[in-house]
Amino acid sequence: MAGRSAHSAGVGTHWRNDMPSTTAPVTGTPAPTTVAVPDADLAAAVARPGGIAELADRVRASGAAVVALGTDRFDPVRGRGHRLDPTTAALALGRALPTHGLLVAAAPTREHPYNVARRVLSLDHVLDGRVGLVVGAHDHGLPATGAHHDPVEFAEVVRGLWRTWPLDSIIGDRATGRFADADRIRPLDHDGGPDGYRVRGPLTTPSSRQGEPVLAVWHDVVHPAADLVLGGAAHPLVVLLAAAGGPEPSRASRPTATPTAGTGPVTDRRTLRDLLGLPVPGTVSA
Repeated sequence: MAGRSAHSAGVGTHWRNDMPSTTAPVTGTPAPTTVAVPDADLAAAVARPGGIAELADRVRASGAAVVALGTDRFDPVRGRGHRLDPTTAALALGRALPTHGLLVAAAPTREHPYNVARRVLSLDHVLDGRVGLVVGAHDHGLPATGAHHDPVEFAEVVRGLWRTWPLDSIIGDRATGRFADADRIRPLDHDGGPDGYRVRGPLTTPSSRQGEPVLAVWHDVVHPAADLVLGGAAHPLVVLLAAAGGPEPSRASRPTATPTAGTGPVTDRRTLRDLLGLPVPGTVSA
């Protein structure tokens, strides 16, 4: 498929491709890098006492180092069930999994890039650089409005906003009263024309410890500049095993890398980029 080939060429230096592309169950195989939590499991976890802790135990048992939340919305069937905002769920689950990375899903169906950029970057600060965003073309859990927004433009506006306030521009000089180098905080001034987004910026939040959150795209979005691609036959995910021990019905299988899951003490401060083997973007490096 042409879209997948374009993505692979764009992110090949960041995303290791050292495993077979065939479907494989979670058990009896090397631990996956990334495991997807079904929306129904998230909803059930927050509805009962101790549910988040139990869900965190299941994630640790999977051996995964990274958790994807909200990707059911990209599926025409699974995306129509009851669900939570993935950034809210990531805050609770991220505290229960202090060394895991988290990817949260969003689509331009009803989301605005400024709001998404601010939410995800704020979450990345709270969870100490362990957060990323997955952009899909459609949110199938929302009714169609007839409006269409380009998911690539959406993703680029989000990333551009993340870069409007570099973290190392913060000076904190009490003697002079300067908090930050204001010359380095700049507007985005994005104008996508009559059918696109008009976003001035900047964000009111500086970039994070990992430079900026990881920007991933679902396999239906052709964006070679993304950090990585998820979903589909070429870049599948493992779906978290059901609590009883059986696999969830899945549209996904294995990811493309297998680092050891982050199960060490809280002093393990690897960022999501560290866990996925991705570099800090040069434009925001300290």
